[in-house]
Amino acid sequence: MKNFILFFLLFISINLFSQVQENMIMDRFNMNAFNPAYVGSEGREVSFTSRSAWKGISQSPKTNYFYYSGNPKKNLSFGASVISNKVFIDTRTQYSIDASYRLNLNEGGNLFLGVKAGASSKKTDLDGLPRITNVSNPAISVDNDVTYPLFGLGALYKTKKFYFSVSIPNMLNPENFVDDDSTISSERPNTYFLTGTSLNLGGLFETKLNPFVSARIIPEGENQIHYGTTLDFKNTIEIGSGYKSTGFINLILILKTKFGFTIAYAYDYPSPEENPAIARSGSEFFIKFKF
Repeated sequence: MKNFILFFLLFISINLFSQVQENMIMDRFNMNAFNPAYVGSEGREVSFTSRSAWKGISQSPKTNYFYYSGNPKKNLSFGASVISNKVFIDTRTQYSIDASYRLNLNEGGNLFLGVKAGASSKKTDLDGLPRITNVSNPAISVDNDVTYPLFGLGALYKTKKFYFSVSIPNMLNPENFVDDDSTISSERPNTYFLTGTSLNLGGLFETKLNPFVSARIIPEGENQIHYGTTLDFKNTIEIGSGYKSTGFINLILILKTKFGFTIAYAYDYPSPEENPAIARSGSEFFIKFKF
């Protein structure tokens, strides 16, 4: 079983984690990871997210995400982000600059149009790959460090109680920018959708219900859909849960202060019908400061 898990991790590091914008539990709060139009929509803020999956497995997938957004100036906003995914011996890092332009529409709605540009790097630690022979394997490239450009587009429509996001975070297939195709898999552009609303329930705790749905459309792959909702109490505590079509259930706890700090923790675990031998729980930590 140990060898099976080892080679399964190697397989997903080559194939499933080709897109750096990967499988965050709290995608609703990390929208800029896949949509540059989010920059400026919440004002000036900085955030950090750390995601761990496959709990209990050595060298399991880990994601770290840093994001900064500036205030809009003449309806134009700029931001920056760094996303790092590490799976087994494979580490991929994305560096990007984001810009969005706000269009003020009727009835209090705003439309944000965004552009993402930057570069991604892939580094493979071949020395960390267990071997049973020292004979060279032509399927494993000797070039273990490559860099390629990224360019993405996005749009976000937002009112006080509703939002809808659509984006393609990278329209460029990296295999077109590397000399050796064995260093990276083909990555056809993925399309991301995210929509949600806020419903006032009132009561003593001024409760709000915040349902949302996100979708990741993967060409020639299995699409991923995330259904979720949270309950917000006096804009201070938010609790909720969700389900992903990958077979995982998640729980979320969010604490918000009047000083601009938001701290959140999420935990996901496989649904009962999943095989526990190949599906492990994970967690995600999120902190944000709004200036």
